[in-house]
Amino acid sequence: MTEPNDRQLALLLKNHPSRGMAEAMARYGAPVKTICAAILGPEDRQEVEEAVADSFVALWKGLDRYDPERPLSAWLYGIARRTALERRRKLGRVLPFQELDERLPGDDTDPADQAAERENARLLRQAVEELPPPDREIFIRRYYLYQAVKEIAARLGTTPKAVEHRLDRGRRRLREKLMERGVDL
Repeated sequence: MTEPNDRQLALLLKNHPSRGMAEAMARYGAPVKTICAAILGPEDRQEVEEAVADSFVALWKGLDRYDPERPLSAWLYGIARRTALERRRKLGRVLPFQELDERLPGDDTDPADQAAERENARLLRQAVEELPPPDREIFIRRYYLYQAVKEIAARLGTTPKAVEHRLDRGRRRLREKLMERGVDL
């Protein structure tokens, strides 16, 4: 049996939730767990497992907001990231860095600035999706899943130096694409 494409999987989730959830977890469970563990810390297995479960529940509950023109995996990975970050915040843990697209409590940034930031984030996601497949995967693994260069190299069967080269080239491509689209860097 072939894997259902994203639209078929979304329909399966809507029409047969238990079968759809089993398929979604089989296809995307490992990457979602990687995202949650990277944010929460792999040593806290219970929190990671709960974040994974919450991510898939949020996927199912939010299907009405899913755009079938975009990859379901990217949408789910965003859900997982936000879920893990929110769980980390509730646990009172401090991130080792400030996320670019996360608001701090009490942030009173001007709504026009917030709208501009959201548009820039959308343009960035679009530019990342347009990177060629090996560069896109490396870029996502490094900057979205927070994987180490050595880990990415081992996973893809290449050298850390090759990964660093692709990351550098990817950053240059993204910078060019964003500047073409009017993002002031």
